[in-house]
Amino acid sequence: MRGQFFSSCSWIYPDMEIEREDTRITLDAPRGGMTAFQILTDVCLEKDENVDLIWENAFSAKPAVYQLMPVCVDQNSGKDVLTGPYEEVKEYATRKAPFYVFDAMREIDDGKLLKGRLAFYVKLDVPDSISRGSKRIFLSIRIGDKILPLEIDINVHAARIPDLKHASFGMVNWLNIGEISSQHKVNANDPAFDEILLKYIDNQLEMRNTQLQIPSGVPVRDDTGKIISFDFSLSEKVASLALERGFQYVLGGFVARFKVWDEKTHYLLWDRDVSIASHEGYRQLKIYFSEVWDMIEKNGWQERYMQTLVDEPQFPNSDHYRILSSIARKFLPGIPIHDPVESTHLDGALEIWDVKQAVYEKYIDEYRYLQDLGEEMWLYTCGFPAGKVMNRVMDLPLTASLLPMWMCYLYDCKGFLHWGYNVHTETPFEKTCYQPEEEHPEIAYPAGNAHIVYPGENGPLWSVRAMLQRIGAEDYELLSALGKKDSSLSKRLVLKACRSFSDYTFDGEYVDAVRKEILSALDE
Repeated sequence: MRGQFFSSCSWIYPDMEIEREDTRITLDAPRGGMTAFQILTDVCLEKDENVDLIWENAFSAKPAVYQLMPVCVDQNSGKDVLTGPYEEVKEYATRKAPFYVFDAMREIDDGKLLKGRLAFYVKLDVPDSISRGSKRIFLSIRIGDKILPLEIDINVHAARIPDLKHASFGMVNWLNIGEISSQHKVNANDPAFDEILLKYIDNQLEMRNTQLQIPSGVPVRDDTGKIISFDFSLSEKVASLALERGFQYVLGGFVARFKVWDEKTHYLLWDRDVSIASHEGYRQLKIYFSEVWDMIEKNGWQERYMQTLVDEPQFPNSDHYRILSSIARKFLPGIPIHDPVESTHLDGALEIWDVKQAVYEKYIDEYRYLQDLGEEMWLYTCGFPAGKVMNRVMDLPLTASLLPMWMCYLYDCKGFLHWGYNVHTETPFEKTCYQPEEEHPEIAYPAGNAHIVYPGENGPLWSVRAMLQRIGAEDYELLSALGKKDSSLSKRLVLKACRSFSDYTFDGEYVDAVRKEILSALDE
């Protein structure tokens, strides 16, 4: 069995040829963080096979080996929005769709490999207490009479990654509860649901998510259809499990949105013809937020709860957002408001601004001015814009999944948000371009935009992109630590790999080299 090593920042494909035979790799890692690499082999299994993974000199925390699973990129990203023809994006798209790429990761915890082209992802968590210096680990992958012996040299650096409780970088990936129910065929009231939900919560924590958005309250109506209350039982259960498991904060679900992006009015999510600025809108919001506050007080969540209001308020409806914010603040005293926004005209209406990457760069002077006033900015990516702009989609270079966290540091933004954590098509490994509306099949999100994990048998499967998001969060901590010593050096090192969201390196090995420079600078 022959194998070739690849950076964790580089895509590998089932149809690639082995160009060289590798048996030894050198990695650089901080203490308390992770390092990883990929292996492509020349083996293609015709049926499922048993495998033995034999470690020598491994760290106290056993390294994890995953079998990489191919998924299909069924459409290319568009030049400006969503999806489109390959000819318009061929200068930066990795391949012409449809094609298969290794993105899903199956942990080999049953001693079996699934049939197909063999590729592996190896993740090593470096203990916080380990001493600095070079460490050598041996791994043998044995399948029948085939064996792949590997030497892994790890340069452990002085830097330490803080535990999640003390992280300086925040992260949110929206957990879709309905998708868990439909993908795993379990009702939210079923005890088995809680077990699966906990696996998703643990996955989010391992990814270094700091905040979990919980479901919105469900309206309760009387015999005439009038809303008289809201049911927060599912919201409360998800929040309780998340906080008990280790999340720093939970985010209350959205309550309103515009119908058309350029109109001034926001409408209630559960009564789409009721404006938030009407008497009836105020009546319902008073009930809603009063019951949220009762839940917060009952559970003692005053210091661990934030509220979201609207997904992406725009310039034309900024005034209505401010009205909604004032209503929320009346009934949720001291509770921070945290929303993804596409406007600069929301001063004082929220505590944490999640700004789309392209919007931030378009209005960078205004956002910089607000940051100088003390406003906390995060960045987010989604289905818009498409093209070359960094986004964690599967036909852009894999570096585009990692470097947004470096851009957060460059722009002094304190966190990162993405909407697409676990939203899938009915065939998640064969069709990765999510179609939100059955009546408009021509509308599809870029491949992988709607998800960063895959549905496994009893919980989520990691993706290569999700691992990079975790590494990116750790990189922010390293850059932040270096910035306290030498901010000009930390910014110069970021600029080596990325200058803007559309000007960045496609070379994963180059990113690894710059990360080594960051770690080495922290050694001095």
